[in-house]
Amino acid sequence: MSNVSIRKATPLDAEAIASVHVHSWKKAYQQFIPEIVLNSLSIAERTQLWNELLNNGVTVLVLEIDNQIIGFASICTFRDDIEDNSKGEISAVYIHPNFWHQGFGKKLSLAALKNLKELGYSEALLWVLSDNSQARSFYEGIGFELNDKSKLAEFYDGGALLKEVLYKKKL
Repeated sequence: MSNVSIRKATPLDAEAIASVHVHSWKKAYQQFIPEIVLNSLSIAERTQLWNELLNNGVTVLVLEIDNQIIGFASICTFRDDIEDNSKGEISAVYIHPNFWHQGFGKKLSLAALKNLKELGYSEALLWVLSDNSQARSFYEGIGFELNDKSKLAEFYDGGALLKEVLYKKKL
């Protein structure tokens, strides 16, 4: 039986997080983001980004199987409402594609929600690509409800401009 655990990430995890991030994006977003953008994703660049974020106190949870990171979730105060800090945000949840559809995304998302509640937030919010029906169904399945807000999000310096919709869940 494999040993599955979730813990808070450290800067030493940056490369493993970056690897999950890049592999997940290439698989999950292939129908939404131009191939040229996805092919330009770099684990080295993402490692540098995650190292900076982790060194600056960003909260990231990692899910490990036998001490190998196969997923991560990033949480923070909701970034789109600077006047109300009672709402938390799940800003990222990614599982390596080799481990999709095995319950790890749910396990990691529930841990992120638990952490947000422990940090004192009353509500969790997250943005999902409007056309990503698989992700939308997943979040609805764990109790998130569609909010009435949407936005256009720019990915990779204009390489893709995509509509995102906001989901919310009371904690």
